[in-house]
Amino acid sequence: MRMVRLGILGFFLTSVLVISAPVWAQRPAETSAVAAAYTPVTDEQLVDPPDSDWLMWRRSYGHWGHSPLSQINTSNVDTLRLAWAWTMAEGLQETTPLVHDGMMFLVQSCDFVEALDVRDGSRIWQYRREQVDHAARLSCANRSGALYEDKLFVATHDAHLIALDVRTGEVVWDEEVGDWTIGQHYSGGPMVIKGRVVAGMSGCYHLNTRCWVSAHNADTGAEEWRTYTIPGRGEFGYDSWGDVPDEDRRGGSAWNSPSFDPELNLIYTGVGVPIPWGSVQRGTGDGDVLYTNSTLALNADTGEIVWYFQHIPNDEWDLDHPFARLVVETEVSPGAVEWKNNAITPGRRRKIVTGIPGKTGIVWALDAATGAFLWAQPTIEQNVVEDIDAESRRVILNQAIKFPKVGEPVFVCPSVLGGINWQATAYHPGTNTLYASTNNVCNNLTLNEFRDRSGAHHGSARIAQVPAPNSNGQIGQFVAMNLATGEPLWTHRQRAGIAGSVLTTGGGLVFVTDDARRFRAFDASTGDILWEQLLNSSAGGFPVSYEHDGVQYVAIAAGGGINFRGLTPEITQPGRGNMLFVFRLP
Repeated sequence: MRMVRLGILGFFLTSVLVISAPVWAQRPAETSAVAAAYTPVTDEQLVDPPDSDWLMWRRSYGHWGHSPLSQINTSNVDTLRLAWAWTMAEGLQETTPLVHDGMMFLVQSCDFVEALDVRDGSRIWQYRREQVDHAARLSCANRSGALYEDKLFVATHDAHLIALDVRTGEVVWDEEVGDWTIGQHYSGGPMVIKGRVVAGMSGCYHLNTRCWVSAHNADTGAEEWRTYTIPGRGEFGYDSWGDVPDEDRRGGSAWNSPSFDPELNLIYTGVGVPIPWGSVQRGTGDGDVLYTNSTLALNADTGEIVWYFQHIPNDEWDLDHPFARLVVETEVSPGAVEWKNNAITPGRRRKIVTGIPGKTGIVWALDAATGAFLWAQPTIEQNVVEDIDAESRRVILNQAIKFPKVGEPVFVCPSVLGGINWQATAYHPGTNTLYASTNNVCNNLTLNEFRDRSGAHHGSARIAQVPAPNSNGQIGQFVAMNLATGEPLWTHRQRAGIAGSVLTTGGGLVFVTDDARRFRAFDASTGDILWEQLLNSSAGGFPVSYEHDGVQYVAIAAGGGINFRGLTPEITQPGRGNMLFVFRLP
């Protein structure tokens, strides 16, 4: 194993050596020229992004989180050093830097947006939205924007979609979509699909507030279609909520960015949990409560539901399933996996919807065109899913922990923080492998008497987290899984939780951060750690890579994010420190 460790002193000396001259030499006129030279992002570029750019949340419609750039590779990554850094706004920092034509766009906490020069971080413009006294506790997280033509699209904490002029930051249009006064908000970023801004609403916790995905004209903001994630009266799935009154059918937040397959013309979106958490609190009995915890495939032109797959029917434990759906074409030959469809012909190539879409930490493979179940494999300790009926597409749950009673604890693996949470997996086409940061954590969960409070649902239960059985105190786990067979390529385990998002590159590298502030580069094929850097904080942002003037950069936003330091008290950090770090070769 090769490893390079840069100490704190070396870190800051490198910072001074690399960034001081460009920053002092930068002139305002040069920075303005960058904005003036910006060229509009086209539909063709969204389908096939330039290697140098990062135009949307996970770079491509298939949510691969992969950059084809290879200047930084397994042979030289150990010399990677800081190019420049930028202090970001306070708050829940979970941003994705977007890059095009020499400009970087940072959509930060509470809809504070900055446009920077990619060479050194010099600010070109900023936009600050007026904050509202939002009912939802986590309302100000913002994970990404979307670039299209000459606009940057942002989904805001007060349930608006806005379009900003990429050269000036001025508001082009502002469309009110939801009602922030009852808790509705956006936390994931939008996607631009076929000239429409597509985004899922969050925070549907209060009376008559089922969530939805909507599509809006990119030129005007006008809504063109809306698909609710909880069926209305007369629609398929309505009866799955039993006798619950319409106004009490809550939840189903679609709070992460959807993926898209242009050839199939299908949008893939994930749906969150029902509200409140327990069926005894909701009064839903043993119904499936559709479409919570499901993958929905939507017609991109109309929003019509083409197919669905429910990963956890009638959830009792806040095991959200709205995370990234990756679209990959691969041979499907499931090997020694926990569950597989024995009716499929092994070796056939097909498009699949895959990834770890929910907190259970299970990797799923579904046929992208039909939603047919292909295979599934756990990555961490879980006691929720017992079996999967491939023919009926029915997930069978552990009855020993189903239907918990108010006040009586049940032991559930993983915890409500998840074997994985909103941090994103990534795919590497060179290895045909999915890379995922997961954590072995369980909890004792006790349902509360439900109190109906606007904008909140975390009062549904109280939890006590514990390490998973047989984990030997090793909380963090970084797993590489072959998507043809469903079998692991390699697994890295460690004490510190690994809750960072993943980036893969054409240089054979996989980047990820952990609770101990380490930003690492792994060899995609072997799992060897080739480079690591101590940051000022663990990283809640999504890493990206871009190229400018023939130089490849790797960027990561530190601060905020999910962490498991409550189970590793020896690993500490201050509750502040939002900073963008950008690295390059010497």
